[in-house]
Amino acid sequence: MMQQAGSGKKQTIVIVDDELPILKELKILLGRTYKIHTFDNPEDVEPFVDQNEVDMIISDEMMPEMRGSALLAVIHGKHPDICNIVLSGQAEKDDIVRAVNEGHIFSFLYKPVERQQLLHVIRNGLENRNMKIMLAEQNVKLKEYNENLEQMVAEKTAQLIKAYDRLKMLDADKMSFLIYLAQEMDSSLDRIQKLAEALLHYFAFAGREIRVNRTPVSLAPLLQELLQQAGREIKQAGITLETTVSGDLVVLADPGSLGTALGAVIDNARIYTPEGGKITISAESANGKVRLCVADTGQGIAPENLDKIFTAFAVDRANRHPDGFGLNLPMARTIINAQGGSIRAESEGPGKGARFYIELEAAA
Repeated sequence: MMQQAGSGKKQTIVIVDDELPILKELKILLGRTYKIHTFDNPEDVEPFVDQNEVDMIISDEMMPEMRGSALLAVIHGKHPDICNIVLSGQAEKDDIVRAVNEGHIFSFLYKPVERQQLLHVIRNGLENRNMKIMLAEQNVKLKEYNENLEQMVAEKTAQLIKAYDRLKMLDADKMSFLIYLAQEMDSSLDRIQKLAEALLHYFAFAGREIRVNRTPVSLAPLLQELLQQAGREIKQAGITLETTVSGDLVVLADPGSLGTALGAVIDNARIYTPEGGKITISAESANGKVRLCVADTGQGIAPENLDKIFTAFAVDRANRHPDGFGLNLPMARTIINAQGGSIRAESEGPGKGARFYIELEAAA
C-alpha cells in the first residue's frame, strides 16, 4: 500500500551491493528518512521481498553472484509496483540497456553518485511509485463503479423499454419521447442513471391511471410536513420562505400523492429562484374550491412555455435546468388531475418570477 501523507510511516528501501562500505554509507545517508535493509548477497533479496513490504530497491549492477538487472527482473515479475534503481561503476552501454529492459528500472546512476542527486532520484522514484499505485487503485474502483453503473443503467433501460409501452396513456407522443431521449445520449453514465430513475419515478404516476382514495386532508399540516426538509433546503439556498395557509383549509385528496405533487411544485420554485429571492405559499377558499398558490421571484417563464412546462418531453434540454429533466411539473399535473383538481402557471415573462395555482375540491 502507498504511504499516506502525514501518516509518519517510513517507506522501505532495500539496498543491494557487494561492497560493505557502500552499504554502510547509504544506510547512514538514508536511514533517518527511510526504513533501510541492506544485503551484500543478491541471492538473499528475493526471499526478503516476498515476505515484506518493500517500496524501492537500489541495486549494484556488477556483483559476483548475479547482475543487479537480473535480480530486479525476477523481482519485477512478482512485484511490479516496486521502484527499482541501479547503481554501477563499471557498466557499459549494453549493461545499461539490459538493466532498463530486464530490470524495469526507474533510474540508472553511475558510482560514485552525488548525494543530492541520489536523494532527488529516490524522492522522484517513490513519488512515481505512489502515483502509480494510487492510479491503479482508482482504476480498479472506477472499473468496479463503471461495471456496476453500466449494469444499473442496463437494468433501468430494460425497465424503461417496458415503460415505453405505456406511453399511449401519456399526452406526450412517442416521437417527443424519442427526441427527448436523443438529447441525452451524449450524457455521462451518471446522468443517464439519474435520467432512468427520474423517468421511472415519473412513469410510476404518469404511465398509468392513478387510483386515488380521496379523503379530507388538512393543507396546513401537510405543508408543514413537506417543508421540514424542503424548507431547510430553501433557506440553505439563501431564499426567503413565507407561508400563509390557514389551518381550517381542508381538501378532498389522496394525502400521499398530493404530497408528492406539492413537493414537486415547491422544489421547482426552489430550483429556479436565485439566492436572495423569495418563495411564498398561500391558500384561499372560494366556491367549494381551495386554491393554493406557490409564488417565486425566480427566472420566470416565457409565454410560449407556460403550457409546455406541464407537458412531459415538450421542453427541450436548452430550456431545462441543467441538473433536471423537466418532469416534476408534468408529474404534478398528472397527480393533481387524478385528484379532480387543476394546476396552471402564470408569469409576466423571463426574470419576473412565476406563480403556480393548484385548485382542489374543498372538503364539506
